[in-house]
Amino acid sequence: MDPGQKLQAKFESLRLVLEPHPDHWQAFVYDVENCEVLHTAQRSSIDGAKYAAVEYAAAHLFGVRNDLEPDTIAAMLVWETGR
Repeated sequence: MDPGQKLQAKFESLRLVLEPHPDHWQAFVYDVENCEVLHTAQRSSIDGAKYAAVEYAAAHLFGVRNDLEPDTIAAMLVWETGR
């Protein structure tokens, strides 16, 4: 992946976006229908940022007591690159 390229994935009705920074990754969870940022998080690795975004999205969509595994979902999503 080229430096400066962000990653995006769709999870149900939400858009997950990961933006690289020199010392961390910034994760965003967007509600596309309502044009709203629901969550942001900073993590030191891309995998950590994916986990944070998916964990929040799953709780938002299915409740905090869901039995979904963020690592598994993150691996199953189609992450597209873009600027």
